[in-house]
Amino acid sequence: MTYHSQAPSTIKHQRLNLWRLGFLPLLALGLFSGFIGVYWDIAWHIDKGRDSFFTPPHNFIYSAMAIVLLMSIFALLRDRRDSPYHLKLGRLRLHPGVLLVALGAALELLFAPADDFWHRLYGPEVSLWAPMHLIGLLALSLASLGAMVTAWLEGHLNPNKQAFFAALSLYFCAIFLGWHMIFLAEYAFGVPVFPMWVHVVFLSALPVLSLWLASHLRPFALSATAVAVIYTLMHLFLLGLLSFVNQQLDWGGATQPLIANVLLAAFLADLLATRSWPLWLKAIAISLGSFVGNWLLFKLSFSLSLTQSAINWHPQALMLGLPFAIVLAILLIYLAEGMAKGLKRYHA
Repeated sequence: MTYHSQAPSTIKHQRLNLWRLGFLPLLALGLFSGFIGVYWDIAWHIDKGRDSFFTPPHNFIYSAMAIVLLMSIFALLRDRRDSPYHLKLGRLRLHPGVLLVALGAALELLFAPADDFWHRLYGPEVSLWAPMHLIGLLALSLASLGAMVTAWLEGHLNPNKQAFFAALSLYFCAIFLGWHMIFLAEYAFGVPVFPMWVHVVFLSALPVLSLWLASHLRPFALSATAVAVIYTLMHLFLLGLLSFVNQQLDWGGATQPLIANVLLAAFLADLLATRSWPLWLKAIAISLGSFVGNWLLFKLSFSLSLTQSAINWHPQALMLGLPFAIVLAILLIYLAEGMAKGLKRYHA
């Protein structure tokens, strides 16, 4: 794969990159910490309820996002490269990816007191899909998308390190996948509020967005599969951490989520990336791959008594959920295609 590059005379301060500046390492750690913190927070509420705002998971999440926001502001002020990708604002040259990260982190931190105020007015919610929660999750998804854009553009601004930044973009793509899959956390924890057919729809369709984005950008062979592997390892680390905080610190974590299986869907995304099938047909294949992969996982988990009894894809849920899943998957693959084409404008 080749990257678009500019002659040294056309990009000022070419030696600067956001990894050397320290922004991308802290961003990689901060967004992963936020992902861990949200699942930990859900486990805390299930195991211990909502006792105060300053719980260990809350402190963990908001500290991570505060560091991400401060580093984003520092990077926006420090990065003075005059490249075709930077947005000009007076004397400033704003990196579009960093700007998305800053907006997402700022929105998340604004959401924190708003969420607490909401709870004081209306009491604790019974669903993750409460208005304030949705704002927080969308903010974190925006920040992770900005991180992926940042790493992708850094590969173009630093062609001598293109492979490194391409790999980093896949890491952030896995974080992005993780964030929008958190919308299904109440099903993963076995405490669903909405009907089971809704679970079928989103678990089958949501992975299409990140997996097709990765396979269409295709910085490496099997890019979507790499994203799925990273996503799975993130969850395995999460399960280990929840066990530790429960057993050693008594800080929640006794209730653990079931990992979504996106490996089959990811492999299909990579396989179909080079095929001339219609895009809508690829969406159907990938979403069905996610459905089959998770159905097999549920079967195995039931046999090992690992799955919460509340997760049951009964025939009625499948009959209603699968058609809607296919429609949503088609919409998401066209969205991913548009996002990928926007980023590949920087591909030589």
